Amino acid sequence: MSSCVDLPEDIILKILCRLPVKSLIRFTSVSKRWRSVIISDPQFGKSHYQLASQQRTLCRKVLLTSYPTVREPGPTPSAGYDYSADLPPRFQSLEDEFSVKNFTFPSEGNGDIEEMGACNGLILVGKRCVGGYENLSIWNPSTGFFRKIPSPSFQVKSIRSTDEEFLYFVNYGFGHELASDDYKLVFILCALGHLVEVHIFSLRANIWKAITAPHLSRAGWDSGRGTFSNGAIHRVIHCRSESFDPVIYAFDLAEEEFRQVPLPPVLWQNEETRNPTQITTLVHLGGYLCIWSRKRFHSGKGEVWAMTEYGVPESWVKLFNFRLRDLPDIFASLYSTWNLCFITESGTMVIRLRKELLWFECRNEENPICSRRYRLEEVHPEVPGCSFHFHATAYDETLLYVAE
Repeated sequence: MSSCVDLPEDIILKILCRLPVKSLIRFTSVSKRWRSVIISDPQFGKSHYQLASQQRTLCRKVLLTSYPTVREPGPTPSAGYDYSADLPPRFQSLEDEFSVKNFTFPSEGNGDIEEMGACNGLILVGKRCVGGYENLSIWNPSTGFFRKIPSPSFQVKSIRSTDEEFLYFVNYGFGHELASDDYKLVFILCALGHLVEVHIFSLRANIWKAITAPHLSRAGWDSGRGTFSNGAIHRVIHCRSESFDPVIYAFDLAEEEFRQVPLPPVLWQNEETRNPTQITTLVHLGGYLCIWSRKRFHSGKGEVWAMTEYGVPESWVKLFNFRLRDLPDIFASLYSTWNLCFITESGTMVIRLRKELLWFECRNEENPICSRRYRLEEVHPEVPGCSFHFHATAYDETLLYVAE
């Protein structure tokens, strides 16, 4: 590694390790050696991430993934519209002061791929297909690192038991197993009254393996993304039987087994049979296991709770209440379509509302205040009838590189 000053390479590496990712990416043009170290050296990327984590200097961004859909007129005026979704998604990073950086996804044939999760700056992407998922890959948008993952061997199917037919539900999650420094992708296949299959891909070993979990007869699973926190993939299970309360099932990436995490009982006191409480896990950028509780119908209000000491039931703390009626200038209707994306490290709530991203400061019993809002630009405005929806995921700028 050459330089204009006579410094040993190990000293230069220590200096580079303390610089932000944005600067280091610019320095890749200094020499081939610098580019190789900054972009493709797993040990340098790991050392940089560990130091930034310890010094709390990680730069956090928001990945905006926009999914375009084209409305095309039907064959006759009375036939309405046909929908075609063959346009690829748009990936953008929301930077400081709401500047936007566009990413070029490094793989062809990405018309139906979707963002499926983020961990330590690595983004999981894949494509839903009949029977499961395909075109899975890990992508670091900060460096362009891209690694394909072989498709899992499972097939989602219906199973028949006596006179009833059940459909397998698929839960998935992506996270980091600290002890072995391994990143794992997990698919959990489940059907009521049957064994749970867990398919696990290890990026370190580059293999899939499948295990069966104990009989979870009380579990009322559905499909969706789990939340990674404290070394496990978490999912709230709303039990089918009224004799059981909801519970969080956590799949431990190190032990590769399930454990239960109790919820605060106050959430379903005075429960209404016709309008039950819906509880979902939520990303909290401070590292806490976090949940969002609201009613299934007329869900114009909700509560956010955090487990401040993982695994200790008494440590559940309500962070704040949120009610749409407290913000009539933003939520014109109490039935507005909105989604809670994540909670920042400082406790700010980030919400997706139509084509906008909004930041809300919620403090104790005070009314929430909208502190920032960003409206996304149209996708393919040159294409007639093109509309879009989007997802927002927080991620860290890192140099992490997971070689095969």
